[in-house]
Amino acid sequence: MMRRAGYPEAAPPQPNHSVHEGIEPLSQPLTAQPSVLLGPAPAVMIDRPGSVDRDDAIGVERVDDGWRLTVYVADVASGVEPGSAVDREAFTRRESAYGGWRGTQKMLPEPVEARLTLAEGRACPAIAIRVHVLADGQVGNVDIERATVSGLVALSHSQAAEAVRNRAHPLHEVLREAAAMSEVLLARRRRQGALALYDLLSGWATSEDGVVVRLASYERTVGYKIVQECMIAANTALASWAAERDLPLLFRNHAAGRVAAPRQTLLDDLDVAFADGSAARLEALRERTLMTLKAAEYAPFMGGHWGLNLPGYLHATSPLRRYADLVVQRVISSHLDGDDSPYGEDALAAIAETLTTGARQDREAERDSRKSAAHSAARRGAAATEADYTGLDAQAFHALLKRGCKEDIAGAPLVAETARRAAEGQLAALELQMVLLVAGGPGWEAGRTACLNAIAATPETAVSILSAHAQVNSLPPVEFTVQTFGQAPTTVFAAQASWLAGGSPVEGARRSASTKKAARHQAALSLLAALTDLPDPSLDLAQPASKAAQSPSAEPDAETVEGRSPISVLNEYQQVKVISGLKFTMSAEGPSHLPTFTCSAQAARDGETVLASASASTKAAAKTAAAAGLLERVDAARAEHAG
Repeated sequence: MMRRAGYPEAAPPQPNHSVHEGIEPLSQPLTAQPSVLLGPAPAVMIDRPGSVDRDDAIGVERVDDGWRLTVYVADVASGVEPGSAVDREAFTRRESAYGGWRGTQKMLPEPVEARLTLAEGRACPAIAIRVHVLADGQVGNVDIERATVSGLVALSHSQAAEAVRNRAHPLHEVLREAAAMSEVLLARRRRQGALALYDLLSGWATSEDGVVVRLASYERTVGYKIVQECMIAANTALASWAAERDLPLLFRNHAAGRVAAPRQTLLDDLDVAFADGSAARLEALRERTLMTLKAAEYAPFMGGHWGLNLPGYLHATSPLRRYADLVVQRVISSHLDGDDSPYGEDALAAIAETLTTGARQDREAERDSRKSAAHSAARRGAAATEADYTGLDAQAFHALLKRGCKEDIAGAPLVAETARRAAEGQLAALELQMVLLVAGGPGWEAGRTACLNAIAATPETAVSILSAHAQVNSLPPVEFTVQTFGQAPTTVFAAQASWLAGGSPVEGARRSASTKKAARHQAALSLLAALTDLPDPSLDLAQPASKAAQSPSAEPDAETVEGRSPISVLNEYQQVKVISGLKFTMSAEGPSHLPTFTCSAQAARDGETVLASASASTKAAAKTAAAAGLLERVDAARAEHAG
């Protein structure tokens, strides 16, 4: 009988490395097991090459209406006493680490691990999870038993894949059935709405939580899929088994963030990204799922799992490597033995909170470590005096450029490559913004000049760059003053852009053109030159036809979009949910007898705020012009998304 563990109710102890010393492997398990449960089909342990901490083994047999899956889990609970020094350190470490910021750090001391791991060539105490999988992937009967398993075979993922392919392989039959069953299990999970996909060729998959992850090179085989599907099936079946018996233990609960896309939308996005196979698209989806899907948590109650789309889930198949699994195994073992659980309700809640908090801290530390390493590498690259960056892809070059601009590091190769990419139109608006408005040292002058000249060739980019800078830095939007001269067909528009930067206004030159849009583009380009203290490349593209025409004409009627006012179009967009939160704000400046009205229009699209503003001598004209500017940006975003 295990004694009750009360220590989790207090703060976890600090690691005590002395518990690793003087522990010898025991020749016998701490508790006798009742029977050998291994059937005629061999059980295989599929893990990374060289693994010495094997938690589980898989046995699969074909039956008339499907398969009999048996997952044998190493009996760690019988070998680690609750509250012992080894147990306390395992609780502090929470789980084994294999690289990353923690390095390689096992949860259990090596002698204890060696004694309790499943292994070839000996009889191993285990908990057997037997699951009847029907031909359509539905789970039937579930039985949990103690077992002594022998005849285990250790395989790497690639060796398991070879056994599936090679009919002459002695394990071909069991691995072939395991592969077939895993495909059926995956298909059923997909039909039920789980965020589950594998691209073994390219090395991408989804985690339990639905996050897109990169697979290690050794995992990119059918062996990985077999292990994942069998473990998910076993953990799901065990969660239902425990719930039916009202056993309080640690469940694995998961929820989506409020900003997460609807399930079907995310499923469709996964399908498209995995079918496309583009590394850039998959990486972008990985970032999105990381941001919008919350990390799963442990709790002493069944709260459901959003990523798997299951009512209940738990972790039970890795008790050598994960403390939560050890806790679950102790509760299950006590139930099988007819004993009380070693954990009370408060203890389970305290353990769950500690494990969840620790996992969150680990993620933050890992993220900071990766960011620090990436920044260091980018910093070295940006400062390099001899380097060739022409072969860098857009993502890698962006990281280098971002670090160089933010820290004003202007290595000659980086500046030269920036100028080349700018001239060839390979820099995005955000990158142009960084070079022009973030980088400021004299070493960047050649790169900044090249960027401004590139924008002069496509002046519409200037508006996007100023808008991006405002949004990134939470600054007010650029103000445009637009005047109209003459009558059609010789109407000329004059625009001037200004911005409140550092508490004082900065203005570009007034620029004219035959269309309002072109005038605004040249005005934005002029303002950009003023902000960067570079020569102004903007131009006057039109002049009034005569001196008499140089007085402003009456404000034009509301501009139309396919015969409709842009305000009406925006209202329609809001009704059909193209945009949301449409709002107009008006302000006035100047003397009361000759006021200038400025209207700011804003709306939300795809979670981002889109802004536009315009000035005119009447409120109606200012609102119409602002609406036209906003509509232009919304339509541009829609076109970009469609493309």
